[in-house]
Amino acid sequence: MKDSASIITYLTIFFNAWLLNYFHGVSAFSFASNTTTNSNSNAHDFTLSSFLHRLKDNGLENMELIDMIFCGCIIILGMEFMDMTTKQMGRLLKLKTIPVRGKHLDDLEAIDMLYITLNKIATVPFVYCLVKYMYNEPNAVWALDSLTLQNTLLTIPPFFIIYDFFYTILHWALHIQAVYGYIHKHHHRQKAPSRANMDAVNVHPIEFFLGEYNHLLAIYIYCHVLGMKMHVVALNTIFSLSPILTGLNHTRWDSKVSILGWTLYDSKWHDVHHRIPQSNYGQYTNFWDLVFRTFRPYNPEDRVNPENQLGENGKSLNYGKKMD
Repeated sequence: MKDSASIITYLTIFFNAWLLNYFHGVSAFSFASNTTTNSNSNAHDFTLSSFLHRLKDNGLENMELIDMIFCGCIIILGMEFMDMTTKQMGRLLKLKTIPVRGKHLDDLEAIDMLYITLNKIATVPFVYCLVKYMYNEPNAVWALDSLTLQNTLLTIPPFFIIYDFFYTILHWALHIQAVYGYIHKHHHRQKAPSRANMDAVNVHPIEFFLGEYNHLLAIYIYCHVLGMKMHVVALNTIFSLSPILTGLNHTRWDSKVSILGWTLYDSKWHDVHHRIPQSNYGQYTNFWDLVFRTFRPYNPEDRVNPENQLGENGKSLNYGKKMD
């Protein structure tokens, strides 16, 4: 049943993306027909590919309202697609699951759904700001024939190191007692994340804003302050990896990335943070936690309560008992 629901979700996303692209072309063609005397205009001028060329040639300042709405919808659909991909990744890679040790937030309340919705919508203006910055950044590379190893793959590790430096400090600051109850406490109502990006973005909108635009700060430092080149292909890779890694941090999948015996990423680190908040503040790596001595390794010997484990419905096994 769950696999069938997942397939239906994927098909729904693809169908809506196609429908959106089709009506965007029709609407844009209609707009052009009413505002230009160019007899050579046709619907093919408003395909997704042509839209991307117009965006690059004319700049974001000349986008029409229909283009902005189109982009916003595509971003939201992309987020849902990445969320579904993250949830299925564990099954595809046959990953083990992390036992539930903290209390699972079985039911989302109205405030949770409000924050999740607001934060998803807030992603749209963030992407706009990000693309606009890259469009105007001298060290941003757009031409495919200028793609090199240095401006693509080699940009990714320093980006995450820079991002996590500021995020680790921000995350630590949000745990200061004087501010914790106002902002970050909401996120820690979930002691055993399981819903991937839904649990990841279930944060106070102020926290989401700070964490999201921290990505832009990291790119600014890398490109503008350090004067390094970054290709837009690298940017796409980074923002494909980011929601996957963040999502896996908020699932029960035991996922890990290691190179030559050195663990670069482990979803269990963030699971420890949700149970023991004064540790593991980093989002993508444990590098700065090791530097600041806030790293706490995962202990497989920690006590596990069988009734706290999750059932097929995604809720604790003792959920029915709590309802009775």
